[in-house]
Amino acid sequence: MNRIKALEKNQAPWHLRWFYGVMRKMFGKDLTPVKQQMHVPGLVWGSIGMEAGLSRIRSGSYSTGAAGDGRAPAEELSCLR
Repeated sequence: MNRIKALEKNQAPWHLRWFYGVMRKMFGKDLTPVKQQMHVPGLVWGSIGMEAGLSRIRSGSYSTGAAGDGRAPAEELSCLR
């Protein structure tokens, strides 16, 4: 059972309300864990930034042709650490 009550769209901070529309468009419904994260806006923005960074790494390594040099994708990502 959850201790934190999920925030509805009208209760969320104004700068995160657009995320409800994105979530509904992607999944067809509002997900409760995400609605609970709205209590801590920094956590939401951090997860959005992390996903954006990971998708940039994933798409960038294949689009630039670095994947054609024979290295596995895991080896390409390990050089970024």
